[in-house]
Amino acid sequence: QRVWEALIDPGLLAPLIPGCRSMSGNPASGYDIVAERSVAGVEVSMTGRIDLSDIRPGEGVRLHASGEAGRFGAARGTARIVLMSEREGEREGTRLGWDLEAQTEGLLATFPRLVVESVARRVAHGFVERFAAAIEGREARRGWLSRLKGR
Repeated sequence: QRVWEALIDPGLLAPLIPGCRSMSGNPASGYDIVAERSVAGVEVSMTGRIDLSDIRPGEGVRLHASGEAGRFGAARGTARIVLMSEREGEREGTRLGWDLEAQTEGLLATFPRLVVESVARRVAHGFVERFAAAIEGREARRGWLSRLKGR
């Protein structure tokens, strides 16, 4: 239950989403989000919306995201998130499974697909690591580049 509640709390989620500058809303009416991300060395600022469907409290949800990046174009995607209870000896936990599908339009679509997919994967993995750390009350691991840069 704690994992589910954290997963739909914009106050907890915003600082965990790489590049997120602000996030507001709720599961019923959706979320508005402002984010910045570097794609192939270009800083892209995006305003967007995340709507939820197939909401199954404590079990999973489907996210529908769309965003506009001004002169760079737009992006949209869908993610399916599934929560599964696990028990390992005396330890009980929750496994978070997810899959992601994304499309880009405009100038963003001219970036090589592998670059865009790589950025999407890094954002997703960064979020999942930070989310798990927040739930477990520990500090998130930092990637080798962040450690090198001192971030």
